[in-house]
Amino acid sequence: MTARDIAQKLGLSQSTVSRVLSGAKDYQYSEETRKRIRARAEQMGYRPHAVAQSLRQQRTRVIGFCSRHGHLDARNTFLAEIIGSLQRSCSEHGEFLMLHSFAPGTPDDVAYGELVSGRIDGLILHGNDADPLARRLAAGPLPVVAVVDRITGVPAVLCDDRGGMALAVRHLSERGHRRIGFVHAGRGLASVCARIEGYLTAMAELGLEPHLIEVDYEEAGPALAAIRSAGTPPTAVCCWNDVTALVLLEACAAAGLRVPADLAVMGFDGLLDTRLAGQHLTTVSAHWPEVTRRALEVLRARLGGGDAPEETVIDVSVRLGRTT
Repeated sequence: MTARDIAQKLGLSQSTVSRVLSGAKDYQYSEETRKRIRARAEQMGYRPHAVAQSLRQQRTRVIGFCSRHGHLDARNTFLAEIIGSLQRSCSEHGEFLMLHSFAPGTPDDVAYGELVSGRIDGLILHGNDADPLARRLAAGPLPVVAVVDRITGVPAVLCDDRGGMALAVRHLSERGHRRIGFVHAGRGLASVCARIEGYLTAMAELGLEPHLIEVDYEEAGPALAAIRSAGTPPTAVCCWNDVTALVLLEACAAAGLRVPADLAVMGFDGLLDTRLAGQHLTTVSAHWPEVTRRALEVLRARLGGGDAPEETVIDVSVRLGRTT
């Protein structure tokens, strides 16, 4: 069913029918004509053609999301939160979310070509400066907004990584801990670097000696040996994310350590459902739905030709559990 079919039935021009059905506001037609066209379109089961609309409006109403930290997997707790939050915010604005997943080894030219092919209006990107594709996207024509980690040349919406880790240190200090360690995943991610900086700054302000323990991403099991073998072992540790904290809790249980009596453990992200048994983790709660909502606002501003802030930082808060 097309606008031409409706026009023929009503004895009107196709252009008039098309303008009424598309909601065009710059043309004059009577209210009676508008009602006749709308009623006949409903009667005939007319639905707008999405591709034709996209061509006319030069918009697809599709927002892309791409994570460059390994193969995109929605089963990952963190990515599931980001994707779900983006989907909810997109649906509230009549938009659709397209997930872009590139197999390991996909040439950057192929990935770049797919992203700028015109299928999406703009992109929410989870990446970092070390990625050549992220640098190319930053200089390209596609509107891009980064989330979670900063990317040079791209507007970013982040949680307060530095301030959040400082909150964690102060929380543990208020619990009476003077030897506080930090289990982290190295300096490959901008967000982790910021959390390290927040930890070091807070420890220095409190006059405490820092104790950094690097692990392989979230594999925190071996960190327990490093914690216990220190000359003056930490009595509490901050972990760079919640999964790392849970892995460390499992290691503590296997070693017969009581948490928090023998070792207090604190996470960062606030992704875990507190209703689930065994996950009552004290953590810094980053409000990811707000991060994604604001990221989409910035992207829409860019699509509309408006100014976009270089960086937007969303506040975090401590969520109390049973591990500190």
